[in-house]
Amino acid sequence: MRVKLLVAGVLTGLLTTGGAAMAKAPPAGGARPLSPAEASALAASGFSSGSVTRAVSAEEALAAASQPGATVSVEPGLSLREAVGLGSAGTTTAAVAAADATGCAANAAWWQWGTWPYEQRITDTTYWCAVWGDHITYRSSSVNGNGTLCSTNWTSSALISGGIGYSWFVMRSSAGFSCPTVIPWITLHPSHYLDVSRNAWGNSAIIGSG
Repeated sequence: MRVKLLVAGVLTGLLTTGGAAMAKAPPAGGARPLSPAEASALAASGFSSGSVTRAVSAEEALAAASQPGATVSVEPGLSLREAVGLGSAGTTTAAVAAADATGCAANAAWWQWGTWPYEQRITDTTYWCAVWGDHITYRSSSVNGNGTLCSTNWTSSALISGGIGYSWFVMRSSAGFSCPTVIPWITLHPSHYLDVSRNAWGNSAIIGSG
């Protein structure tokens, strides 16, 4: 019988630092670029974060590997299907043995810097599978950046700790933004990162940002 990862879902509400401004509802007419000084103040004035984790089927985890821009890692010696626990009688002994003990989870973690209309948000969506409580067999990570006025120039995803074969892994998701001001030739270019840890028990946690 397949073992499902026991998922510890973290639902984190809006967090603010002392004196940090909360995001305001957009006025009639929508967002408009501000002066460089006002834009800089809003781009760095507050933050919020959140994380949602859930158990998923092996089939859903496998489908995540086909998402555009996804970075995928698989345990050496296993196919993608075997790494998510979809082994069969025709596969290797190791894959068959792992199939019933493998479970999968998905986590969407995000961090936002600044307040409307100069907010910049990074979202790390990661699917992973593991032999319960032992080691990671599969991972697929995707990074998205967005904001109201701030467009995303680039994103990247990098493993900075643990990984396939370990009982945990930490991903660093990064993004660079372009935030226009009322002066056409002055644009802000902030960049940020988000660190998220996941493990072979289906747990996840935001452990760093900057």
